[in-house]
Amino acid sequence: MIWLSPANGTKECSIYFDIRDIDLQCSGDRSTCVVRGLLGDGFCELLGEVSLGGRDFAKILPVWSEAGVLESFSDAVDEDLLQQEMLSAVKDLLHTLVSIKDYSSSFEQVFDISVHCPNYHLAA
Repeated sequence: MIWLSPANGTKECSIYFDIRDIDLQCSGDRSTCVVRGLLGDGFCELLGEVSLGGRDFAKILPVWSEAGVLESFSDAVDEDLLQQEMLSAVKDLLHTLVSIKDYSSSFEQVFDISVHCPNYHLAA
């Protein structure tokens, strides 16, 4: 779980990104990684996705309530900042995992999207 603070000028707003799966796709010398999970603040949970390789980006996926209303965080949350923090935090996390030398070389290759690798889907 990654903690994010996407409210401008305050530490009062904490949102977690609970990673549920990591999808690695490799084709020739081009690799991509998509990290998906739950974004929550204790009251509301949305889906988040971070895509790496080629064009890196993060997005918040729309979730509809049972009442037919689009769920959203409070107005204190800057969604652009939240997406930037998601992208940065996932890059840092994957970089840290690759940097750990206690794991086998095959584990390191799974998280090194710059090398050729088979397709992996890692569920949290």
